[in-house]
Amino acid sequence: MVEGPGCTLNGEKIRSKVQRGQKVKEFRGSLTTNTQRNATNTISFQIFMGCQYTGVETLGKELFMYFGQRALRVHFGMDGSMQINPTDIKSRKGSPPVLEIHLTNDTVSFFDSTVEIRLTEDCEQRVRAMESLDVCSCKFSFSHAEEIVRRQSCRMLCDVLLDQAVLPGVGNIIKNEALFDSGLHPSVKVKQLTDTQLHHLVKMTRDFTLLFYKCRKTGSALNKHYKVYKRPQCGQCNGAVTVCRLGDNGRMTYFCDRCQTGDPSEVNVSKLPTRNTLVGWAYQCSMGSNDHVAKREEEEWACQLCTLINQPMSKACDACLTPRPELPKDNVSPESSPFTRDLIKYPCNAFSKPQEGLKVNRRAAFGNTTLMFTDLSPKASRVNSPLPLSSTNSQLNSMARGLNKHNVCQGKRSSPSYASGGWQDKSGELSKGESTMVSYSQPHKKMRIDHSPFSVSNKPQNGTHHHLRIVD
Repeated sequence: MVEGPGCTLNGEKIRSKVQRGQKVKEFRGSLTTNTQRNATNTISFQIFMGCQYTGVETLGKELFMYFGQRALRVHFGMDGSMQINPTDIKSRKGSPPVLEIHLTNDTVSFFDSTVEIRLTEDCEQRVRAMESLDVCSCKFSFSHAEEIVRRQSCRMLCDVLLDQAVLPGVGNIIKNEALFDSGLHPSVKVKQLTDTQLHHLVKMTRDFTLLFYKCRKTGSALNKHYKVYKRPQCGQCNGAVTVCRLGDNGRMTYFCDRCQTGDPSEVNVSKLPTRNTLVGWAYQCSMGSNDHVAKREEEEWACQLCTLINQPMSKACDACLTPRPELPKDNVSPESSPFTRDLIKYPCNAFSKPQEGLKVNRRAAFGNTTLMFTDLSPKASRVNSPLPLSSTNSQLNSMARGLNKHNVCQGKRSSPSYASGGWQDKSGELSKGESTMVSYSQPHKKMRIDHSPFSVSNKPQNGTHHHLRIVD
């Protein structure tokens, strides 16, 4: 059975590849064959000639193609499929199309499907009335779905989930896996469930539907996520899976007697095992829960008034008590990567090439991480460049961070030694302006002079060696 996710993907393909406004040129296929049985259909399809294609919508397992005032309702059944501009007029199983819609520029072919003629207004009203219950729809409502399911109090869960008037789009695969994830036997009645268990059942149904959709869209195997469906052994306890025909329609049902109980009072929702799937179980990835990436609230911030670099947890400036500026809201599209949403623009980098070597220690959810920014290209010294801030503000910044002149390297850089990772010492001292600039460049780090030998090529003549190191 082509379930809701497969029908939704077919609708998305038509929506993206078939341009609206094209006119119907011809209908072909077995439904239009001029036989005694299909004579009525042949005459009926002629009313679409010259009509413009105006759009497509899906509801559960149904697909609606609109042509002005009339529409085609397509149900894919057990093995139905669809092709756009096919190179071969046969399906994968070799069967001819039941209907070919030849438009001005495109051709849409349906195989092993049921096609009916409907009024566009009726189809649109049906979609609007049921889209909040469609497990594949972005407008799915948990509260509405729970209310409709609760009304089926005397019916078994296996029947309620497959009822397209209750939860459109749920098929046999979703039914069996959702009941397994809920720990409930398929024969349990709705009235036996608590509100928490009912909510959890609806959520598991929606979650596995999203997983189903994701696998079909990316081309990954869905069967590796099965726990009971068409499995000889339970994917959780390795016990034997029971297969039987159950419910009003006698649909094949798969369940595990160990993991699924017939007494809902024995089911504790909080202790049910969770899946580890590619959608992290359906919501974690989409909500961007990345513990391995530092969040915005974890970065240091600069005061707009006195330029003091404050700690991440500070709500106001430590020096002038100016409130922390609000973080700008990024316009992030839903399709963007979760990693991009959580990427931090550090004050020392601004996503440009750093001008000097710098270590930055970051505290994230997984522990401490050290970032090293190094520029190995030879550049002219910036000692004589204009100061970005006044000396008064720079001194305030230095005092607030606990730095003094003994923590600052008293030496100038030279290109050869800087490229090798250190700074050479000069006999002369820095001027007052130069010292102020160095203290401002890294006000939140303590510096010390480490007396360690350089390589022979960088050895100064006076025999004194100084190597700047940044310590935390």
